[in-house]
Amino acid sequence: MNEQQHPVGLVRDTSELEHRQQLGEATSQIRYVSQGHCLVIGALDQALEAGARLSGNTYTVVSIDANASHPHRQLTEDGVAVFTVPRLALSGHLGAYRALVPANSGDPDSALDIGVSVYRESGLFDVVLDLSESPVLSMRLPPFGYVHATSEQAIVDAIQTLGDLQGEFEKPRYFNYSAGLCAHSRSALDGCSRCIESCATGAITPSGDGISVDPFLCQGCGSCATVCPSGAMTYAYPRPADAIERTRRLLKEQGRRTILLHTEGTESAVQQAIFPDEVLPLLVEEVSAFGPDYWLAMLAASAPSVVVVLDAPEDDPNRQALEAQLHWLRPLLAALGIRDFPVQLVSSAELGAWLDGQRAQQASTPSPLDTLTPGYFSTHNDKRQTIRLALDTLWEHAGSASSAVALPEGAPFGQIKVDTQACTLCMACVSTCPASALQDGQESPALRFVESNCLQCGLCEAACPESAITLEARYTWDSVAARRVETLHEEQPFHCLRCHTAFTTQAMIDNMSEKLAGHWMFQDEKARRRLRLCGDCRVRDMFEEDAGGIEVHQDRG
Repeated sequence: MNEQQHPVGLVRDTSELEHRQQLGEATSQIRYVSQGHCLVIGALDQALEAGARLSGNTYTVVSIDANASHPHRQLTEDGVAVFTVPRLALSGHLGAYRALVPANSGDPDSALDIGVSVYRESGLFDVVLDLSESPVLSMRLPPFGYVHATSEQAIVDAIQTLGDLQGEFEKPRYFNYSAGLCAHSRSALDGCSRCIESCATGAITPSGDGISVDPFLCQGCGSCATVCPSGAMTYAYPRPADAIERTRRLLKEQGRRTILLHTEGTESAVQQAIFPDEVLPLLVEEVSAFGPDYWLAMLAASAPSVVVVLDAPEDDPNRQALEAQLHWLRPLLAALGIRDFPVQLVSSAELGAWLDGQRAQQASTPSPLDTLTPGYFSTHNDKRQTIRLALDTLWEHAGSASSAVALPEGAPFGQIKVDTQACTLCMACVSTCPASALQDGQESPALRFVESNCLQCGLCEAACPESAITLEARYTWDSVAARRVETLHEEQPFHCLRCHTAFTTQAMIDNMSEKLAGHWMFQDEKARRRLRLCGDCRVRDMFEEDAGGIEVHQDRG
């Protein structure tokens, strides 16, 4: 069957899944209801034949013909509705698929809602069997209830799968999203889009300054939480704090162990491997949901290494999400003298070679982690705090030759550099910063910065009208120093010439004067002087000098 394997299946009762995950706090459930009515897409004869084999399912057939000018409907002798359409837009999920024929340009009457036209009360289909050469839904991991099949065996399997999807089904709500922490956008400026780019299901879309997650499309891959720099997106099945505490408990009971994470998909290979006592295999729902906060917490808790068993191609978004995190972790741990990188991705086929290497490594040069006193701390499901506390433990034990280490572009930690000659302290950067890393001077014209809060999202850089800001990814080891409020730029305030209230800076006045020098409204000295007045005094001055105010339609010649 030419379909992606879903990370987790639908069930009629999720209590068993919750027990297996040992959830400290149960997540909410997403419910699907399906009556089994199937939309079959494909060549007419093939689609009708496949539909007839859907035992117990009613079905509707759609054949896509680019040469058709309008949708055409007919009924077979068996009463099956058959549509020939020039194009098809499909959306939805199990129990709620909508099939629309978009209107032709200039002909709104050519639009058609296929579900409504076959007198479906809801206007929706429950499941979809797509027999077309190219899938109508292009996301890497399609929704539950949609199967794209082209070979005969794949069609047989698809018919069996879809035939079973009748009734009520549940799955966990895999994520928690905190919009206030999200750095996706501010003031129509683009910031972080990592979760959108990593989502294989298309469940995550932009929504205002943040994002929106369709819980019916989400299938629990967890890569969105792994790549999120702020912790706005967190995995809920299990929650990070539960997963960390569960593994810590095992390490306390069994001593120092290499953590080996795997899923049901690779369980057979893991069971066949002969592991030394120093390896602790852990079955998890999705390895891509376990990111740098978990890895570092495990290293801080005395695990010498963390190994992730992952069978996925190089272009798989979940693999790419994990590799992106490993990319910025490598220089961090290398700066602590940890030469053999302790977090690895291996395929199930590489397990044997990895085991051989593990045995050889035990006889090699000792790692600074070998004598680490385990560090335990409360995480409160706060990703950035967990990472920093874990790194505090490692740094206090191993030390570092420098106060900070440079990280590759895209890392979620760093500082910004401000060109003080260009900066006018307009505070556009402060108003767009989603993490309060940038702050104003309150009583004085100043730009303050807290490095530990910086996400390196780039919103401040995009917002700066003077192009005075550049990002610099790095990690400062001393947490006290990283949390210290630093002044990046400060100027003496400029006082209103009339009431003497401080309302801006000299740089801002100079900048405005330069930009408005050629404007017709500021050609006389009185108008130019008003730029040096506060807002209230500017209005008073205008009406005192000219009771009629400014005539905007006067001759500009």
